[in-house]
Amino acid sequence: RDPNWRHAMGEEINSQIREHTFDLVPLPPNQNVIETKWIFTLKYLPDGSLDRYKARWVARGFTQQYGLDYSETFSPVVKSITIRVVLQLAVTNAWG
Repeated sequence: RDPNWRHAMGEEINSQIREHTFDLVPLPPNQNVIETKWIFTLKYLPDGSLDRYKARWVARGFTQQYGLDYSETFSPVVKSITIRVVLQLAVTNAWG
């Protein structure tokens, strides 16, 4: 009910809309909606004074069930050797 938290929530929702992180669509039959929740954090300046109220709206994806809510996953992960090669090329060719 604190207006500071309401303002922080409005900023988060506007950010989600601006970044196109989701689409509102009709709920297909026999499908579940991913649960969400709000995370509230106070941010402080180095001197210890209050900087701002921060609210994050997060999906609780761990509530999904394989085969019911999704059928496959993909996580693009770079192998460490690839990073080392790119860094070596950058140093060798004076990139950056």
